[in-house]
Order: sequence, then structure tokens, then C-alpha cells
Amino acid sequence: MIVNKSFHETINILFLISWLIIVLFTLTVLITIILNWRQQCHSVVNLLMCNSCASLFTLAITYSIQTPSFIQQIYFDAPQPSPLFCKISASLATFSTGVVAHSCIVQAVSRFFITILYKHKYLLTYRTHWIIIIISWVTNVIIAASMFISPSAYQYDPESNFCTLTAHNFLPSILVSILFVVVTVIILLILYGIIFHHTLYHTRINPHSASTLRARRNKRVFENILFSVSVHAVGGIPYIICIIMNRTNQAPWPLYSIAVLCLSYTSAIHAMFLLLINDQVKRILVEKLTGHHTNTSITVKTRKCNQVTPYSGQIRTIT
Repeated sequence: MIVNKSFHETINILFLISWLIIVLFTLTVLITIILNWRQQCHSVVNLLMCNSCASLFTLAITYSIQTPSFIQQIYFDAPQPSPLFCKISASLATFSTGVVAHSCIVQAVSRFFITILYKHKYLLTYRTHWIIIIISWVTNVIIAASMFISPSAYQYDPESNFCTLTAHNFLPSILVSILFVVVTVIILLILYGIIFHHTLYHTRINPHSASTLRARRNKRVFENILFSVSVHAVGGIPYIICIIMNRTNQAPWPLYSIAVLCLSYTSAIHAMFLLLINDQVKRILVEKLTGHHTNTSITVKTRKCNQVTPYSGQIRTIT
């Protein structure tokens, strides 16, 4: 019993650290982009960045609302939370997990439009990207709500002291794992394969054309998206192992906490990665902290690298 308590105390501290990292980095990116939206950050790329940050921030909040109950379970031997609280908090956690996973698909679809379907200008507009983002969030609302059909899908796991989409119930948990992990990875691999083939083809024909340079740039960005998805896929492996082990025997009790902790830390890595790959946000932060503006040529170059201007039928001039 003492070993279990020490283990859960350590897990609780690690959870709090991961959630603090997610909130700190996502809010930094979100606030920076929002405050500088009209002057410097008005682009589809930054819109998608805000979507990814908002999804990660939602994940941290939806999991952290269980912290009071978690602490009471560890330190005060409080009774289990009510079934209604468990179902609501577990469904919110499932929803936010899906939003984070599918935010990578939103990024990938956008890059596919920019690289392959760039001649269809309406696909590059803010309107189209807002529609994709809204569809992503609504889809995950439907997925999380549909799990209420199974009365035992959302429940309290005494092994982890968390209310989750329990790994004890095979069918709902494996379906959600397939939708959030397997389907996401397959879609991204297909889109990346098409972009890679397109880039290779244009490089052989005309290595210095504008379309080739655009394809190369988007291929590099797509590789960043693949890294984010790979991190989340790795984070989902302990949960999937837990599901499979419960199908045949009984998963060890520490694995339940490790599964949730891996998801939390892969999300923290994703949050840090979003800040590191956005040169525009980093430049703005450096300017704010140091009080010095960067060179104009560097600024224009950074904007070009980070901005995909939606088609508006007008040509913008840069002063």
C-alpha cells in the first residue's frame, strides 16, 4: 500500500509538471500570435498553429480538472468520484485527446492543398481552413459523445485513480485508439507519400522552379508534422498495450498510470515543438524581451517562410 501511494505521489508531480509545460508553451504561442495578428501574424499557417495550441491547451485543462479528486484519493483516502463526474471528465479527456491528434491531420491537409492543389485558390482561403478546423472539433465531439452508448466505457480506474475511457472495456477503447492513432498515422503517411512523389517529380523536371521550391519547403514542414504525430503515436502505445493485455489476461496496475502519463508528456513535447518551429513567434518574443528589432531583410524572409497568404484576388505590397 505504501509502494502504491509513493508511486501515485510521483505520478501526480509528473502530471503537474507536464500540464504546466503545455499551458506555458501553448499560451505563449497563442498570446503572441493573437496580439500581433494584424501586424505580423495574419496567415493561414499561424491560424493552424493557434488551432494546434488550443487543442493542446484544452487537453491540459480537461485532464487537470481531475487533479483535486486525484489528490484526495492519494493523500486523504477519499471515496471514488461520482459516476456522473467520471463520465463527464472522461468524455472531455477523450474529446481533447482526439482534437490534438486530428490537429495534425488539419495541418497535413493544409500542406497538401498548398503543395498539390495550389491552383484551386479557394482551398487556400481562411474560410476553407476554418471549415476544416470546425469539422475536426465537431467530429471529436461526436466520437466522445458516442462512447456514452456503452455504459461501462467511461469509468473510474482504481489502478490510476483517473476517470478515463477505460482499457478494461475492449471494444470502445480499441475503436477510439484506431480512430486517434492508426487512422491519423495512415492519413498522414498517404498525404506525405503524395507530396514526396510530387516533390521528387518536379525536382527532376525543373529543380529551380517556384513550384519545386514550394514543394520542397512544404515537404520539410510535413516532416515536422510527421514528427508530431510520431510522438503522439509513441505516447499511445502504453494505452494500446494495456488494452491488449486486458483482452488476454490482466495488465499490471502501474501501466494504467504510465499510459496517461505518456500521453501527457508527448503532448508537452508537442507544445514545446510548436514554439521551436515557429520562427516568426520566436523573433517577436526576442524583440519583446530585448527591445531590439531584427534586420528588415531578415524580417521579410521570416515572414515569407512562415506565411501562406490566402487567395484574395489582390497583390499585397511589402514596405
